[in-house]
Amino acid sequence: MAELNKGGGSSGPDTSSLWLVSYADMMTLICCFFILMMAFANYDPPGMSVKMEQVSKAFGKDKYKSSSTKFTQLQEEVAKHPELKDLIKTSIVDNALLITFSGSVLFDKEAHELTEESRFLLDALIDLIKIKDSNYRILVEGHDDNQPITKSNKYPSHWALSSARASSVVTRFEYFGFDPQNLVAIGLGDTNPIAPNEDEKGDPIPENMRLNRRIVIKVLEPMNKGKMQKLGLGVYFTNDNKGE
Repeated sequence: MAELNKGGGSSGPDTSSLWLVSYADMMTLICCFFILMMAFANYDPPGMSVKMEQVSKAFGKDKYKSSSTKFTQLQEEVAKHPELKDLIKTSIVDNALLITFSGSVLFDKEAHELTEESRFLLDALIDLIKIKDSNYRILVEGHDDNQPITKSNKYPSHWALSSARASSVVTRFEYFGFDPQNLVAIGLGDTNPIAPNEDEKGDPIPENMRLNRRIVIKVLEPMNKGKMQKLGLGVYFTNDNKGE
């Protein structure tokens, strides 16, 4: 005859420790979460973009592409273009694609108007950018060397000349259908040289001056109109893409 428990009922399976199974599952999930966080914690934007794309594809989100990835693809296409590859330099800095026309590629010395040849080169670049996304924000910087400008020039200062050059480039973007509110032209004069204009004796260095006479085109991600900052002389956009 089977023994009866103290309560008078028959003995059954012990369920008092089943909560440990759920607890172990939860701890396993938390452990996996922190392993993923550690894997992403190298703060390497290109590497992060690749990892995010891999995770996205694993969840069936093939359409996901980070801004860095899209700019990398555009950078590669520009670098392969037969007319542009030997005349420009590109880099990705702070989620922006920087495209630099150095020397007198676009403008002759002291000139502010695009020649037919330089317009052809610029139009080729604009076409590549537009194919990717015509809503990109475009910020154009004009730079100059520090050589005195002739008094007969329409723009007698480096500020005015570099601004006129940047405006000429921006005008081509507008001609190709870019929204004027996404375009900004800035003239920096001779304030930001990338190489010394003179040697130690004060003699001009023509090669360096050609490098300093440059146009820098910054391609930025599209931005909501609500994030535009209105200044006294127009609209200028920030580079903050949070919350989009």
